[in-house]
Amino acid sequence: MTRTRLLPPLLAFLLALSPAAQAQASAPASPSPIDAAFEAAERGDLGPAERALRTAEGDAAALLRARLAAARYDAAVARDPALARLAESGDRALRDAALAILTSASFAGGDYRAAEAWGRRLAEAQAARGDAEGAAGTERAWRLAALLAGSPALAVEGEVREGETAARLDRVGLPRIDMAVNGMAQEAVFDTGANLSVLSAETARRLGLRLLDGASNVGNGVQGTVPIRVGIADRLTIAGTMLRNVPFLIIDDAQLTFPIPGGYDIKAIVGLPVMRALGRMRLAAAAGRFAVLAPAEAQPAPPNMSASGNNVFVTVAVDGQSVPMHLDTGANPTRLSALYAAAHPETVAALARSQAGLASAGGAVAVSVATWRDAPLALAGRTLVLPSLQVALPAAAGPAPRFMGVLGSDVLGRFESYTLDFRAMRLELGGPVAAAAR
Repeated sequence: MTRTRLLPPLLAFLLALSPAAQAQASAPASPSPIDAAFEAAERGDLGPAERALRTAEGDAAALLRARLAAARYDAAVARDPALARLAESGDRALRDAALAILTSASFAGGDYRAAEAWGRRLAEAQAARGDAEGAAGTERAWRLAALLAGSPALAVEGEVREGETAARLDRVGLPRIDMAVNGMAQEAVFDTGANLSVLSAETARRLGLRLLDGASNVGNGVQGTVPIRVGIADRLTIAGTMLRNVPFLIIDDAQLTFPIPGGYDIKAIVGLPVMRALGRMRLAAAAGRFAVLAPAEAQPAPPNMSASGNNVFVTVAVDGQSVPMHLDTGANPTRLSALYAAAHPETVAALARSQAGLASAGGAVAVSVATWRDAPLALAGRTLVLPSLQVALPAAAGPAPRFMGVLGSDVLGRFESYTLDFRAMRLELGGPVAAAAR
């Protein structure tokens, strides 16, 4: 199958809904092992937390256990009495870490009222200690939770059913699948990088979504924020499984139109909460199929995915060095961030440099990049050589990168299929696609 490879990146729709990451914004220059472990976990690296837990005791051990459980989407985390107790602690670091976990886990679990309450407290604590940027990010999260607080949580009607629907790669290489919203057919980008599902305003009107009172804004994948409304779909059906009370961010159509020659827009995005509800699924775009699968009978291997709220990470070996990368099927191409550049200056110094554009909902920005030709990668038991891998260079202005890198559809599309299992927390890859078919 031939496809158009998008240069520069099109869509990295990353909503600013990770208060735990914001809680680390004012960490000291020489953080404690536990502070460092929490900061690394927000970037998808659980190694420091696992090592710190071996010697931690008391409240520190309770926090680390909760953080590692949250990385597996353990629903019990949001109800952990130890976290609720620590949220009342007089120790600022313990309190803020507990509040961050509770806010993030409550939102990811669909308990929006609790996410609003915990998030308000965390934002107040951040503002009180002078962390204006962190407080602003957390406020966006709790205000969005507040809009959703009066609605039932997303839930599967009956049980998840095995089934298939059509899938394809669009003209810029992003995966799209067929679904039905309130009984009406709709194509949608399959985007693990979307913290909530998304509809354009006109599409939401056509599909009959129930709009909630109030408006808010979310961070986009570049700089600034995007104004949004929130709507609820009574029914969303994918591959024979029906979900109820599905929240969507409603964004003006112009914000989902991108400056691609010939024109390109997005009407709908299926985000991570829907995928988590489906549990286990396989996308085989080359074969034109998306399948919802039965749960694995047994854990086939240790987890290779981890979570931070509604962000999912996969460890990728880049030239033999492990790098936790944000799994974002709505991004194209795969890229490394300025965090990677800062951590590996010798590697980046040898690469050719240029300017590139990054586009997302609501805007675009030019960034300085280094380009790694024929970059060797390994993930989920497979290896490949990526012809071109961009590395963003540190910038004097603008928001700091949150992740070490993004694993996008250009890498995943080099395999016949990929399977996401949010119960086993595993990514599995099919066989490699022949070079002539890419």
